[in-house]
Amino acid sequence: MDRRVALLLFAAGWGANHFSSLLIVYRRDLGLSPSALGILFGAYALGLVPGLVLAGRASDRRGRRALVLPSSLLAIAASAVLAFGADGFGVLLAGRLLFGLAMGAVMSPGSVWVQELSPPGLGARRATLALSAGFGLGPVVSGVIAEFAPAPMVLPYVAHGLAMAAALVGARAVPETAPRARRDAPAGGPREAAPGIRARDLGVLVGLVPVAPWAFGFAAVTIAILPGLMRPHVARPVLYSAFVIVTTLSAGVLVQSLVRRIGRHADLVGLAAGLGGLLVASHAVAVASPNLAFAVAVLVGIGYGLVMTSGLTEVGARVPQDARGTAVGLYYVLTYVGFALPFIHATLAKRWGDAPTLRAAAVVALASLLARALASVRRR
Repeated sequence: MDRRVALLLFAAGWGANHFSSLLIVYRRDLGLSPSALGILFGAYALGLVPGLVLAGRASDRRGRRALVLPSSLLAIAASAVLAFGADGFGVLLAGRLLFGLAMGAVMSPGSVWVQELSPPGLGARRATLALSAGFGLGPVVSGVIAEFAPAPMVLPYVAHGLAMAAALVGARAVPETAPRARRDAPAGGPREAAPGIRARDLGVLVGLVPVAPWAFGFAAVTIAILPGLMRPHVARPVLYSAFVIVTTLSAGVLVQSLVRRIGRHADLVGLAAGLGGLLVASHAVAVASPNLAFAVAVLVGIGYGLVMTSGLTEVGARVPQDARGTAVGLYYVLTYVGFALPFIHATLAKRWGDAPTLRAAAVVALASLLARALASVRRR
């Protein structure tokens, strides 16, 4: 049963990230600027935040299934809006915001649903694997379609809509896992029937603040920054972008099997790997080497995989089930802060240059690593 929900997460992840391989298409065919592309890339996160928070909390009361299935329909509708992106920036912006809202409402309760359906200790890894596989395969499929098929701004969304619909049909038979007492409580029932996150649960999330944004912050380097910078130096920029992205997320998927072996220091190892990726990225930009981007992809992919999975594991282990949907939603909000990096980079690079801006990001990553290491020592 958990595989059916994981397949739905996979399809949602596909829809969330295949847009990244189409950024070059929009830049080429619609003439959008790097700043406009950064806004579109980050707009998804703006829609995502309320989806994550509200759906996570609602799933603690109403159930995981009750949120995930209708939100999947909304994701299909959002893909339909994006299929009309040739009409301009406004349509793309609306579609990205809508898909972000739908993705948040699938991702947060869906991840908890997978964890509750899985054997102990495996749920966080399975949820992250499903999302990461979707994040990685989506750009490749859409990149190939955009490069070789007609209607490059339409057919990728048709393919995603069909995949999402098929996964939704399969997930309809999966049972609910949320505590029945809370789901059956009347709206005006006693206060203890309403789920809520506690101060100690918030403490878990506060401890993850220096780390969580780098999950997608590292991935954004090769999803939205490097492919655009290397575009003048490659023959087929759309395919190049797709394979850089899939290298990133494949590394993120493969490294997740090591999280339990690394143990409590997995997030620190992830931060160190991503920091190395930022430094190599700055060098790749300075020497205009498209091939070095694949080394960057491996390093930032490792950073993404370790940071994301270790954080989900910590939340799942330290937060009670009745508040877990809310806590996972808030954790994902922290991770998606990292999607602001492409816009910040585009803004600062106008003054500093691309390579120095990436080195500045590495300095911030180093500060986060030191802060997390110090907090770990104090907690122990």
